Amino acid sequence: MSLTENQIERAASLLLNAYREQRQIEALPAELEPGCVEDAYAIQDRVAGELSSGRVRAWKTGAPNPETTPYGAPIFDQAVLESPALIAAEQLHMIGVEVELCYRLGRDLPARDEPYSDEEVAAAIAGVQVAVEVVDTRLRQWQECAELWKLADNQINAALVMGSGTDDWRGLDPSRLTGQLVVNGVLQVEGRGCHSVGDPFRLLPWMANHLTGRNGGLKQGDLVTTGTWTGMVFVRPGDEIVGRFPGIGEARVSFPV
Repeated sequence: MSLTENQIERAASLLLNAYREQRQIEALPAELEPGCVEDAYAIQDRVAGELSSGRVRAWKTGAPNPETTPYGAPIFDQAVLESPALIAAEQLHMIGVEVELCYRLGRDLPARDEPYSDEEVAAAIAGVQVAVEVVDTRLRQWQECAELWKLADNQINAALVMGSGTDDWRGLDPSRLTGQLVVNGVLQVEGRGCHSVGDPFRLLPWMANHLTGRNGGLKQGDLVTTGTWTGMVFVRPGDEIVGRFPGIGEARVSFPV
């Protein structure tokens, strides 16, 4: 059963208070659990309305396999950082990192009734950059709670660190791309041609059409990051991280104590 407007507001208030007080929610009220993806997106929108400085300009998307409907979640302006980035470890409850490819829009894809085609979305992409997504959550029970709670919590995003890249994204063969996670100078994970949906571009048309009804569409300069090539790896305070795609670029982030 879907949540009422009052329940959506209460669930959003829980997350907002956790953001503002830099703490985790100890217990999630059963009566506020999102009953459908629309509930989770409504909670996202309420939180974004309070914490974003305007329209959201960066998003994350992903899917566990090509057959599953993707998800979308906002990344607030203050959480989008340029490489090399420093994020104080004390600001985070946990430090998960993922190495990803993030697409940059070169033209607007505004809201409209007709769905965007793959070709229209491809024509709007200006390039791709290597990114490190930093994962943290406002949910203490994130490993046991319902998946829709995590979606409501912006799919447990903490930050997105943007690195170098290429404008020639069409010339990349996803089956040959290798994502690397380097921790303190040591290669920890290397994934070749292993994105969960094969070609991460597949997620972009879905995201463009999803956002026509939520964010007024996408605009030039907006970012969409598309999921991990290295899994989520937990690192420690003080660690220095490099996410790299050889031949494309890299992104760096450290977590000083």
